[in-house]
Amino acid sequence: MGLLTISCPSCGFTRQLPEENVPEGPRRVTCPQCKEIFVYDKAAPPGTIGDSSATGFPESAASGPSFEQSSQNESPAVSPDDSQQAAAEESPDSFSAASPDKPAALTDIGDLFRQSWELYQKRFAPLALLYLLTILAFVIPALVAVGLGFFTTLLAGGIAFFVTVSLGVLVGIVGSLWCYGGFLSAVLDDTLRLEDALRRGKELILPLAWIFLLGGFLVTGGYLLLIIPGVIFTVWFSLAQFIMPDENIRGMAALLKSREYVRGYWLEVALRLFLVWVVSGLVGAIPLFGPILALLFFPYLMIFHCLIYRDLRAFKGDLPDAHGTKSKLLWPGVALVGWVLVPALLILLFGSLCSEKFRRETPVKVEAEYGGSACLPLIRRV
Repeated sequence: MGLLTISCPSCGFTRQLPEENVPEGPRRVTCPQCKEIFVYDKAAPPGTIGDSSATGFPESAASGPSFEQSSQNESPAVSPDDSQQAAAEESPDSFSAASPDKPAALTDIGDLFRQSWELYQKRFAPLALLYLLTILAFVIPALVAVGLGFFTTLLAGGIAFFVTVSLGVLVGIVGSLWCYGGFLSAVLDDTLRLEDALRRGKELILPLAWIFLLGGFLVTGGYLLLIIPGVIFTVWFSLAQFIMPDENIRGMAALLKSREYVRGYWLEVALRLFLVWVVSGLVGAIPLFGPILALLFFPYLMIFHCLIYRDLRAFKGDLPDAHGTKSKLLWPGVALVGWVLVPALLILLFGSLCSEKFRRETPVKVEAEYGGSACLPLIRRV
């Protein structure tokens, strides 16, 4: 067995270790010198993991010396998670790695917020502009269609207004999906210029529309099933919008792959998403400027979300994309139960209440007349 060189991509702190002491597969390690967390895989060529130029979205917002610039005489220690960081600091010449059987830990919540903020500052201008274009691409055609609808109503009646507004909304949806696809592409790849992002976004219009329809159907159906399934579905399928453009996987396959990434990490992912959504809500609740600040905060939220996806993809590796018909029908079937069962129960409840109200408003009086051996009831309405 030879020696492996592990170098921190942020500060260049480097150490050589026996190959047999380094576990197989991607491992999260923490540099004891600069405290940066990155992913190392001894099977991958240098620069393919934890390198922003290779992934398009860095594991850490900081940049540092290249592999060739690292000092071979320094002795770093890196550890796979925060629980082992203190031991590494006490013994700078040691290296510890998580057991292959033990799931790797997601980036610490504080570090995740910090890394997202650093990337947000770096990419604010293009991401904010693309998100603004996403909003304007829908609002402008819709407003123009409403204005034209009033004129067409005078000429051709109400049907013309409906057709005009519907066409305007449709154009707005297509334009918004185009710009949002470019926005997602820029979140995933921080080297994209505005025009390159929009070029990629154009190819994502139909896939995004389909994945949003499927995801909305699943999540809403889950919430209709007494809320809890909807919460589970929200976390399960939250990564699909990144998987679709990043891994070129469409529709239900992207949703199911998102579920596989989250499997085993549901509570950790749910906690991180809940916290960033709470922050987003608090920002939006600021008097006067809240709505504007919420719009500016959205790129940060998506960067935060994408870092979670990057973490899980590094842990899980290349998951199989093939899913059988049973898998693709199971969760839509569960959601369909919510869509059908709840409206049916509401209809039954409403019908029962209406029937009870009708009986109370129309009482009957029963009079009995006796003749011979027969008892014949006579009912008349009061």
